[in-house]
Amino acid sequence: MYKRNREWITNYKFHIVPKILPDELLSSWLTRTAFAHGRTLSLFTTTYIKNEGANLSRIDLDFRYDEQLFNLLSNKSQLPISEILKMSLRSEEGYLFTCNECLYPPKQIRKLLDKRTHFGLMFCPVCLRTDKVPYFRKEWRHLFYNTCPKHQVYLVDRCGKCFERVRFHKMALNDAVIYCHNCGRDLRKTRPKKIYETHLYALEAIRWFESGLKNGYFTLQGMQVHSLWIFQTYTIFYALIKSTKDLKLRNFPLSKEYRELQTKLQRYSSKKASLISENFLLTTMVYHLFQNFPRNLHSFIIDNNLTHRDFTHGFKNVPFWYLKTIEELVPVQNKTGRDISESEVVGAINYLKKRNQKVTQESVAHVVGCHFSIHKGFVKIYQRQAD
Repeated sequence: MYKRNREWITNYKFHIVPKILPDELLSSWLTRTAFAHGRTLSLFTTTYIKNEGANLSRIDLDFRYDEQLFNLLSNKSQLPISEILKMSLRSEEGYLFTCNECLYPPKQIRKLLDKRTHFGLMFCPVCLRTDKVPYFRKEWRHLFYNTCPKHQVYLVDRCGKCFERVRFHKMALNDAVIYCHNCGRDLRKTRPKKIYETHLYALEAIRWFESGLKNGYFTLQGMQVHSLWIFQTYTIFYALIKSTKDLKLRNFPLSKEYRELQTKLQRYSSKKASLISENFLLTTMVYHLFQNFPRNLHSFIIDNNLTHRDFTHGFKNVPFWYLKTIEELVPVQNKTGRDISESEVVGAINYLKKRNQKVTQESVAHVVGCHFSIHKGFVKIYQRQAD
């Protein structure tokens, strides 16, 4: 049986190499390169890059770390490997996020599809409309980047006609990366939602985070703080604010808007259309906690009766700077506390048994009046009784 000789692929160089545009995503540039060769992304990667190219085009190219692929693209395009790496989201590792051989994007980076915060790859239709050569930006994958400060509109996460998400590997061959793969509509015609004038304060948050990432540091209390520490803290504050019931945020100008949005999100029919707005307001609230630092943060702690445990429990990769800040504002609970006698613990256990209530370390501690895991004296006595 005749076997095709595919050795020519190894030495093949791209005939046309589009100029890399400012802050362009690797997937966007590679799709433009494919179109310039008269091929779709899937066909181009299969034919000219490697045998498994069809699969390559379906993964998250922008987050995947593959030295072999980067070297291959650099060799075939005759571009410095530093230029190829610059288009990858992994070039922001150590500044926006930290990752130890992780397969999926961390919280600071949007997944290509995440029904909890958005539908698909996000974009600004006005940016695409005003581009001389339309392309997709890296900043549109950042969790904090939910609006376009330049055009003062919300980002869009789907086609405005058929509501399908953007998928480069399914796009039909065309002259630009602007046509929906499903219905063929020009994505530039999608009408984004304008930001109200009363919400312009929120645009300061986007610009602040954007500037800090670009500089590699933020300035708090006259001190330069590494951008990675701030973005790690950002994800913690984001989750904490979202989970806090009856949230109180002193002097926050958009508190009313956030309460109204939470009411709206309780209706399923409104949920999908409101997720980007929620992300927009949550990011602005995190920004607010960093302003007048640490006064706004301290007020947030007091007004919502938060403890040291609220800021640390369940969070991984917590930066030392963050722990030091929280310990100064919310000291760790006294691990000794008042002295507890064995008779108190025995009495609490008997009390629960008489009432046919479940006897656990937590329920007994509640009757005694101490923390069930922090108070060392109680823990030792309870464990003796349990044995």
